Amino acid sequence: MSHRVAWGAVVAIFILAAVIGGKAPTSAPLVPDLVHAQANYKYTGAASCGSSSCHGSTKPKADFPKLNENIVWQQKDKHAKAYATLTNEKLKSGVSPSKIAQNLKIAKAETSSKCLVCHAVDVKPELRGPKFDISEGVHCDGCHGPAEKWLEPHAEKGWTHEKSVAVGMYDTKSMLLRGEKCVSCHLAIDHEMVAAGHPDLLAFELDTFSAQMPPHWRDKGPFAPTKAWATGQVISLREAAKQLGDRANASGPLVTDALSKVQGHGAVVKVLFGVVDPAVQKSVETDVATLTDAVSKGDKAKIAATSKSLATAMNGQAAKVAARDFDAAATKKLLGDLAASGDALGAVGPRAAEQGAMAMDRLYSAYSKSPGQKADKAAGDALDKMFGTLDDPKKFDAKTFSGAAKTFGDTVK
Repeated sequence: MSHRVAWGAVVAIFILAAVIGGKAPTSAPLVPDLVHAQANYKYTGAASCGSSSCHGSTKPKADFPKLNENIVWQQKDKHAKAYATLTNEKLKSGVSPSKIAQNLKIAKAETSSKCLVCHAVDVKPELRGPKFDISEGVHCDGCHGPAEKWLEPHAEKGWTHEKSVAVGMYDTKSMLLRGEKCVSCHLAIDHEMVAAGHPDLLAFELDTFSAQMPPHWRDKGPFAPTKAWATGQVISLREAAKQLGDRANASGPLVTDALSKVQGHGAVVKVLFGVVDPAVQKSVETDVATLTDAVSKGDKAKIAATSKSLATAMNGQAAKVAARDFDAAATKKLLGDLAASGDALGAVGPRAAEQGAMAMDRLYSAYSKSPGQKADKAAGDALDKMFGTLDDPKKFDAKTFSGAAKTFGDTVK
């Protein structure tokens, strides 16, 4: 098994572990009218989408939608097992849901909103349709919103995606909203949950995690993965900064773990803005350096103030990046700059290196499929070597990582 394949398995575990407890992003909703509209409609449950004539077909179409999405979710998507982990005391991660519940002073993990907020579609009983089942985990409604008013009409001729959004559908076609939805559980975990025994979720990259679901959709344009990566990173840096600010007064490990997320996402976001907006690149670099220094000195006021400043800046940049169209030239430039940053990524540490490796892997996947390009074995070998350095963070070797990054960069033509 290659290191990249093994890393994919680790990501699948992270997808499952990420939903043992979290919270919604603390920034103001980017589309308050939509959020308000969603609150007025019922959630219909996965079973309402699973008939053979809808999204439960055993004979998928050649094109999207394939109409087998419900089956793919049930059989391959770890989100379908999210609720089940709350009652499983034999998780491979070694996490004990019952011990976490005990430490949080709640009766059971599977009945508490503290856990269900990310382990299921946790909505009030009066908003649950007749086929809704909380034990289905993170299902259709969790990403697409309450389907009461658009479930039947959306299959009718002439019905549009925009009409569905107007009556409660969450617009996952928007890369910005998609990123917000995913990060809300995959990064925004509070320190109370970590202190209770939940693993702190250190690695998240939107396009990598989407590819591992596996995806049951197709984005338009060959460089949608570049946009997904870029948008996800800016949102993730924003949430990492907020988390660090929230933990400014917490104990040492909680602060240093939060800082490692800021450093990891910050290292690749710096490369991103070096391509799209150098002025923002300099600002990010300064803020991350300030936070690193403040944490080392235990300057709680500086941690809180700078975290807030960085989060505010990234909140403003997220929509701009999501609205940007990336092409082959921009993707190639990003790949080259990421590869050239191998020394810097390695020097920051394994968390920055893993963000760099995931970025290069996903961007290269898109670039190698563009006209005139094809996947190169040497590039794949270099990527595999990079991921190999991440197998055990305690044994991370920055020199080996940066060497593999340079070798990879030399293959990108």
